[in-house]
Amino acid sequence: MKKSLHFIYLLLTISVSCYSQFSKTHYIPPVSNASSQQPQGQYIYISCPSLTPVSFTIQEIGGISIPGTVSRDSPYVYSIGSGYNTQLLIDSSEVNTVKNNKGYIVEALDLIYVTVRLTSTPDHYQAGGLVSKGTAALGKQFRIGAFLNTNPPQTTENHYTFATILATENNTTISFEDIRPGAVLINNAIAGSSPDPIFLNAGESFAIAVDGTTNANRDALIGALIKSDKPIAVNCGSFAGSNADTSNLDLGFDQIVDSERIGTEYIFIRGNGFDVTEKPFIIAHEALTEVYIGNNAPPFAPDYVLVNKGDYLALDGTAFSATGNLYIKTSKPVFAYQAIGSVDGNGSPNLANQNLHFLPPLSCQTPRIINNIPLINEVGNITNFAGTVCIVTKTVATLDFIIDGDSYSLASLPANVTTNGPFAVDGNPDYVTYTFQGLTGNISVISSKQVYLSYYGSSGFATYGGFYSGFTFKPELSFIEIDVTQDNCIPNLKLQVNEVSGFNQYQWYLNN
Repeated sequence: MKKSLHFIYLLLTISVSCYSQFSKTHYIPPVSNASSQQPQGQYIYISCPSLTPVSFTIQEIGGISIPGTVSRDSPYVYSIGSGYNTQLLIDSSEVNTVKNNKGYIVEALDLIYVTVRLTSTPDHYQAGGLVSKGTAALGKQFRIGAFLNTNPPQTTENHYTFATILATENNTTISFEDIRPGAVLINNAIAGSSPDPIFLNAGESFAIAVDGTTNANRDALIGALIKSDKPIAVNCGSFAGSNADTSNLDLGFDQIVDSERIGTEYIFIRGNGFDVTEKPFIIAHEALTEVYIGNNAPPFAPDYVLVNKGDYLALDGTAFSATGNLYIKTSKPVFAYQAIGSVDGNGSPNLANQNLHFLPPLSCQTPRIINNIPLINEVGNITNFAGTVCIVTKTVATLDFIIDGDSYSLASLPANVTTNGPFAVDGNPDYVTYTFQGLTGNISVISSKQVYLSYYGSSGFATYGGFYSGFTFKPELSFIEIDVTQDNCIPNLKLQVNEVSGFNQYQWYLNN
């Protein structure tokens, strides 16, 4: 699809509204942690496609600013610290209170990617991560996803599901709906009820959470609605939970987008786990949402109907095709999450190795380039994670790669990279899927058509990852200084639209 940009010159001196996870501004709400999981190293990863260094600032909300530069072959890694009381984490004891000193805002002169990765327990048995959605993260209606927690024979306070909110404007009112009956929210005085509306100013954050001390709490927050009257950013998931039928615990969380950016068509790619841990989640935002799976033949009766707002459908590994993909279409826009399993240190699927991603819908506005995923096999100084990239792209597309600065075609990938695909998608012949295993370092993928890319890294019992594409809606302008010794103002600026944004034509207009 050809897309054009028309901007008026006089408007270039003010901010431009835009929505993209490849963005100049990233809002990172805190994550809420269970006391059972001893947080270890926590890191912010910043990357970009530019060969010329791009300046940025990491702003600790309520704290200091950290300046830095990043380029394609030199990603920036910022160590947040370790332990419970960091800038990133809201401990379970501080849930249900307003915080003014948690989370980050990252701002750059050109478009960048931002991710967060961490591990927990002294032996790093768990890992987790989120991919910032940039300005696409901002919205007013969000539905929570997490590990299901209904399969373990019993749950305890160690099974912990949360959602965290970061306000971007003063006097923001936030309310909650569709929390499941019987839920007991942590630090909420009235059992079985939703929290009262809360009021946040710009930079303030708030967390709600449940643990596994009651059966109702197992999936109490899945499908719950977070509403606001001004733009907010939301992280959610499990800081210790499970889809397996044992009592193991894993981390699985991500940053999500609001109801304006969800859709009706999704393609899932299976991970490396057992059927019970491979779980696509579909959450209804509207009542009477019909769900069609794969090649649903005439007369096209839905496979499932989600009757109420916030109802969810949790499939498992048996829903995937023999080649490991799954096409789902719905009658109304839905929120889609995917829990994946992975292998242990011996290369075998293990119930104790799970992660959670938030999925983008299929959209013609999705970019064709991801440039790049930084240090795919690392969390801080732990460098033995096995990197995997999963790709959905058009059937006729060609793929090229950049790995640690070197260019490769699909046919010439290094011998240590295992390629699986292309595999046809049952129910949607316009798309194919690939999985690439054994990746290390900085990874870029260039498709001739739109591309949806998720990644994950696994080591022992720990897995982290997320989606790097699929949430672009409007472009962002890059303001490139012509002379770095001069002011960052016109005429000392070159205006451009980054090619990774997916727009292949743009024009500048002055007085029509």
